[in-house]
Order: sequence, then C-alpha cells, then structure tokens
Amino acid sequence: MKAVTMLVFLAVAMPGLLRANDPLPPSEDSVQLDTMRLMSDRPLKSPLGAMLRSAVLPGWGQFYNERYWKAGLVTAVNAALVGRALYFNDRFETVRQPDGSRDRGYRERRDNYLWLFGLSYLLTLADAYVDAYLFGFETAMEVTTRPERGLEVGLALDIRRPPSLSHVK
Repeated sequence: MKAVTMLVFLAVAMPGLLRANDPLPPSEDSVQLDTMRLMSDRPLKSPLGAMLRSAVLPGWGQFYNERYWKAGLVTAVNAALVGRALYFNDRFETVRQPDGSRDRGYRERRDNYLWLFGLSYLLTLADAYVDAYLFGFETAMEVTTRPERGLEVGLALDIRRPPSLSHVK
C-alpha cells in the first residue's frame, strides 16, 4: 500500500518538478520588448496626435507621451500666464486715471503676458510633437549599445605617404 501511494505521489508531483526549471511562458501582463518596432523609423506614439492633444489642452500631449512632470509644469506655466493676462485685462478695464482715461501700463502688461502665453503655447505643441516622435528612443539606444559576447573583429588600416616623385624626370 505504501508503494502504491508513493507511486501515485511521484506520478502527480514529477511533471510539476520537471517543469519547475523551464522558463515561464510570458503572461498577458508582462511587457514584451519589440525590437523590430523599436528600431523602425515609424514612431511608437503619434506625433500629430500628441500635438493635437496639446493644442486642445496644454499639457495633454505631454501626458500622452508619459512625461507626467512636464505635463504638470506646462499646464501650470500656461495657466499662470493666462491668469496674469486676465488679471491685467481686468485692471485695464476697471482702473481709470484721474482724467477718466484708462491706464496704458495695464494694457501693455496684459499684451506682454498674452505674447508670452502664445510663445509658451507654440513651444508646448512643438515639445509634444518631438517627444512623441522620439518616444522609446532611450530604450532603443539601450538595446543597441549592450555589449555582445563572442568573437570580436577589428580592422586596421596602415596609411603611408606616397613615395617622393622627385627622382623621376
């Protein structure tokens, strides 16, 4: 009876023990490195999609490109510039000089903040486009710069000056 129990145990446990040394098949949750896609000229993220996202809401394109700290920074800077422009516009509309005219200093500051916002907005669009186009570039460089084991082959060139032609008449 003990022998039968031992044989049943070995029959059930052996396949599991034999498979323990085999590598596990990749699960659906694991990330696979697709080197062919990584090394191709086709970007991994859509540059136009990232740029259009940033056009709708500054920072959304950076978020799409997984640059979360940059998305927060871009959103905060653009919001601050628009907020300052609105503040100086309100001051320009409500504050009057003693003679009844509007203060031109507020209008100039408002215009300066609007120009800065426009420049920041365009830079945000360009940054989203470039980040999307270069998405995965760091990973591609890590893959290509890994040292390979095995035979190393080199080439040496010996470049010498040509002989002098002064003895030829």
